Amino acid sequence: MTYGIELEDSDMEEYGLMAWDYIGNKNRKLYRYCTEIDPLDNSVTLPCNALDLNGDSCVELVTASWEDWSSVTNTTNNGDLSTAYTEHFIEGSKYFEGPYYMSGKVLHYEKVGDKLYFTHNYGKVNILYKGILSDEDGLPEISDKEAMAIATYIAYILKFKEALRTNNGDTLKMSQILYQQWAK
Repeated sequence: MTYGIELEDSDMEEYGLMAWDYIGNKNRKLYRYCTEIDPLDNSVTLPCNALDLNGDSCVELVTASWEDWSSVTNTTNNGDLSTAYTEHFIEGSKYFEGPYYMSGKVLHYEKVGDKLYFTHNYGKVNILYKGILSDEDGLPEISDKEAMAIATYIAYILKFKEALRTNNGDTLKMSQILYQQWAK
């Protein structure tokens, strides 16, 4: 609406996400995610706001939802139940720890695309990951300045495509002006 351009192109959202990616100002925060492992292929699909940026993995930690206490001791084969109670008490006292603390056994996984694959079905797992700050529609939270830059980039792309399609020099000049505005 800022540039008086009709939003008829089906790739409009893609252009906006490309512009947002070019800007590079991605606000992230830590999220906790608890889910069940899919029993068919022992995998978990990460939430949509979990994005790898600059080659850094978004997953910080994956733990099982149960505590890893010793089930066999020197004196008994059934485990030391007093150890389990002590472990449970210690974990209960850490309930209000910082976001990097997650109880449970640390699990090994392999990340392929937006999925985590495990060697066994551990049931419920807790995932600590860095995710993009997003609004209620699932789109990234951006400032007014970033929104203006994205609108300018979309206008540039559409005017440039129109200039190529119509072979019009004035439209090409207009697209170059929009590109210079976007670049600053």
